[in-house]
Amino acid sequence: MVHDVNMATKQANFQDSILPFQVEPYYLRGRLVRLKNASNTILHRHNYPELVAKLLTEMLILAPCLSSSLKYDGIFTLQVSGQDPIKTLLVDVTSEGALRAYAAFDSEKLNDHTTTDPLQKLTGGGYIAFTVDQGKNEERYQGIVELNKNNLTDCVHDYFRTSEQIETIINLAVEKSPSGKWRGAAIIIQKEAFPGGQKLPIGATQEDYEEAWRNAAIMLASCTKQELLSTADRPNELLYKLFHEVGVRIYPKKYLKDKCRCSIEKIENMLSSLSSDEREDLKVDGKIIVTCEFCKGEQTYDERRLEKLISTKHDG
Repeated sequence: MVHDVNMATKQANFQDSILPFQVEPYYLRGRLVRLKNASNTILHRHNYPELVAKLLTEMLILAPCLSSSLKYDGIFTLQVSGQDPIKTLLVDVTSEGALRAYAAFDSEKLNDHTTTDPLQKLTGGGYIAFTVDQGKNEERYQGIVELNKNNLTDCVHDYFRTSEQIETIINLAVEKSPSGKWRGAAIIIQKEAFPGGQKLPIGATQEDYEEAWRNAAIMLASCTKQELLSTADRPNELLYKLFHEVGVRIYPKKYLKDKCRCSIEKIENMLSSLSSDEREDLKVDGKIIVTCEFCKGEQTYDERRLEKLISTKHDG
């Protein structure tokens, strides 16, 4: 069975979104994630070198790919912690689809590397962490896998195979346009022991299910990087092309957007919690300037604003 969009929707502009789907008749679940506007906005703020921008674009696509398979109300974080030259790549996405990201790296040592270098060489080892935070009243979940593969996608494959025992295949592609803008797309499909307590179709066997998974994996692998990128603005057509022989059921898409969670309230709570000596140490030319690592937004506190802040907090 194929659920498709109408022609007007097919002609719509590229939208940052997660498109859930299901490969029939064995309920193999998948998502198609595409990203352009949010990745451009996030990377434009930071002006990262091409090598870092490429990796962070991949992270910005992988995070929604993985988070959308979970039922959670909060924040999903995907974080690479390395040594040199890439020290940190961090992306988080809320259950509402708000994305943000930043990277930390040694710019001098980065000059000795290229975008074709394996991930282990770019990070000097380390790990990649998958974290789900649903707030104070819920248990925080975290999974970790070593950065011992050539690229981020292979690290994710390794995590699901060794830690979650869920067979997972991801086909991901990113590209930089001649004007310097980054975009990308990815398709993920996953197979579990027959999901949700559902029964196999009448007359089908477990062997049939395994064969269906292998065929779906082959079809996904047949999608070239260029095909994935060139048809990302027509996701329903791409999924139909890949899986039409067995059928694909497409569900409503979820939109993604660039949105930081920094706030003046958080900044001022932090400043008011410091001692006067600690605030003094933070001053440069008599002012404290607080810059968000994610959105690069700045808040400046001169003597007058600090005095008013401390007085208000104490009175409260």
